[in-house]
Amino acid sequence: MKIRTLMICLSMLWILSSCKKSDMIASSDQGTESLINVTHDTAYVSNQPRNLNLIYFVPNDLDTLPLYEKRLSELMLWTQNYFKNEMNRNGYGYKTFGLFKDSVINRVKIITIRGTLPKTSYPYTNGASAVQSEINAYFSTHPDEKTSDHTLVIIPRYSFKTDGTPSGGPFYGLGKWCFALDYEGLDITNIGKSDADGNRFSVWFGGLVHELGHGLNLPHNCQKVSENATLGMALMWAGNGTLGKSPTFLTAADCAILNVNQIFNNNTATYYGAVTAGISRIHADYSSTKNAIVVSGKFTTNTPINSVLYYNDPNVNNEGTGTNKDYNATTWESKVIGTDSFYVEMPVSEFKYKDSSPYEMKVKLVAENGTVKETIYNYKWVNALPVLEFGTKNEISKAGWSIAAYSSQQTTAPAVNIIDNNTGSGWHSQYSVSPAATYPHYITIDMGSAHTLKGFTIQNGASRPIKNADVLYSTDGVNFVSQASYVIAKSSSKQNFTFNTPLTFRYFKIVPQSSWDGQVFAQIAEIGFFTD
Repeated sequence: MKIRTLMICLSMLWILSSCKKSDMIASSDQGTESLINVTHDTAYVSNQPRNLNLIYFVPNDLDTLPLYEKRLSELMLWTQNYFKNEMNRNGYGYKTFGLFKDSVINRVKIITIRGTLPKTSYPYTNGASAVQSEINAYFSTHPDEKTSDHTLVIIPRYSFKTDGTPSGGPFYGLGKWCFALDYEGLDITNIGKSDADGNRFSVWFGGLVHELGHGLNLPHNCQKVSENATLGMALMWAGNGTLGKSPTFLTAADCAILNVNQIFNNNTATYYGAVTAGISRIHADYSSTKNAIVVSGKFTTNTPINSVLYYNDPNVNNEGTGTNKDYNATTWESKVIGTDSFYVEMPVSEFKYKDSSPYEMKVKLVAENGTVKETIYNYKWVNALPVLEFGTKNEISKAGWSIAAYSSQQTTAPAVNIIDNNTGSGWHSQYSVSPAATYPHYITIDMGSAHTLKGFTIQNGASRPIKNADVLYSTDGVNFVSQASYVIAKSSSKQNFTFNTPLTFRYFKIVPQSSWDGQVFAQIAEIGFFTD
């Protein structure tokens, strides 16, 4: 017994004497960590050439929070694995974002940067630019530390509310940057818990991963009706309240974008370069036999396209469109057919909103270099069925057309621009001479001869889009018949309007009555007519 005790003591003495100070992993964390692999020198490595820049940014009147390197390392490794599994489930293999890590001690590389200003200089609203400025200054003097275009910034919480909720600085995505908050309870031991700590953790950790998604080029989108029952919550919808607690997933559209993300690929190719691509023809219709929206078409591009995505975003209760209004966009993904064609079927049963809410269909061409080119089309639902009128129409030639009359025009944007076959130009009401021209405005087009037509196309102006407009037609240019009143969507994409019955006329008069921005100005890019 005495001999055995002596051997144990000698063994412990050898272990302690062979440790280096750096091996004891006290690191820069506040608090005390367990001794981990005491004979190991920290070595962060990655098998990918480009990796997520992971920054811990500390205002000068704060300090790092206890065990932040341990806590955040464990969470980032969990997140890396989460993306890996979701990519594999969607057919891309176990791809995930690059991250420098030391697998022996279960740590990832975190660059800690001490800010030069107090926390009041980095507020939630508009505080990101000040943080970015200091991080960019750090990278300029430490260029080897920045290995990609994607940066996650984690900032320690500034304070706690009376209910224990942390609050702090920027917490959102901003291009390829994203910002999140650290607090003492941001610990993997809270994952999956349903108590107060677990619920709080799910919100803040789910929020971190949601914002990371934005920093990895992902827009908002939600689950299909069937996915809600089988896969749960889409991360880029409300997954910031469910991640780690209930099923939360990446959609097929998400994974198609991540598949061509710079830090998801083990190569040195150039990503996010300029791409010249666009949809040359598109056909969209509701198929009653398939009970689905069927979309097909062709595109042109100077860079190979990997996937085509379809984001169906409803304007529920007039919530608006654009960023932060697109959480409820239901998405599909299709592979390219050949080199320039696409086709998709989107079952109506997968849509949650089938009321009178207007929809935007954002068709996105995902290039192999990670650049995404988007075209927006507008459609609506009537009696719980989709009505799609944005397909490419066979427009008649504009040869011999002229402008017969107009209410006003800006000399740099004359009325004739709406019939010049150039959507880059357009008509703008007069604004340079005071007072500026006011609603209602009007333009009359003379087609030179009578045509029998089924409808007209219009492309709104990019900056001063019209909203309500009356349409009239005439055979002699003197006596006009009111055809109908229309709501022109706030979109810079071409919109089609079909007459109730084919009409024969030579003159077409459009009378804009109001604008989307509530101002007196009006702009139209192009008008055309179709026969089928």
